Amino acid sequence: MLNAGLSLNVGDKEEQFTADGFEVTVGTNHLGHFALAQQLLPTLCKGAKPRMLVTASGVHDPTSGGGKQGGPDRWASLGELTGLAGGKRFTMVDGGAYDPDKAYKDSKLCNMLFMAEAARRLQSQVSVNAFSPGLIADPKGFFRNQNPTFAAIFNGISQKVGVAETNDFAGSALAFLAVDPSMEGKTGGWYDALPLGKHSLGKHAPSAEAQDVGKAARLWELSEGLVA
Repeated sequence: MLNAGLSLNVGDKEEQFTADGFEVTVGTNHLGHFALAQQLLPTLCKGAKPRMLVTASGVHDPTSGGGKQGGPDRWASLGELTGLAGGKRFTMVDGGAYDPDKAYKDSKLCNMLFMAEAARRLQSQVSVNAFSPGLIADPKGFFRNQNPTFAAIFNGISQKVGVAETNDFAGSALAFLAVDPSMEGKTGGWYDALPLGKHSLGKHAPSAEAQDVGKAARLWELSEGLVA
């Protein structure tokens, strides 16, 4: 279960880097997952009916409610992967100006493309799927890096209007996809918690860019080079 996640304060002006020299959001949310998967795959492929699950987010899709927030300049889009192709110390995958909100959305798009390419490459060896736990805006949890006042207000509003999800549901959904017998052999799927806040998990179509087979293959190749 590739479940690490980081979302920086949307007001941050300067990029941060991991110890390996990667922009920290994409470094944590995508390259960290990619590197761990590469190390685990030889053992995983020897297992009985192994599964890999990637925690992504609906914000990878600019047509989703969360994905369209912030306007077109902040929509998830990896362009031609120019930044990533430039090697370490990239600031944005598409080579554009740094924006922490877009970096997070881009990292979730990377998750989706990684999942799709892994499912194609591994085929019958390992089942690979991605899911979203829904909106959980806990100021002391995933929203810990946001402005505290904003995080508290946003969390309260999301719960009051009924679009917030619970930790119990998110954990149960993760466990279901990871071990339930009904998921055996199912691969390449995107399971999203929709409608928001209704404790309902279903398989949906990912964004158009997340279905780009060529881009998924190119992202894999570039990521492989960076973590080698």
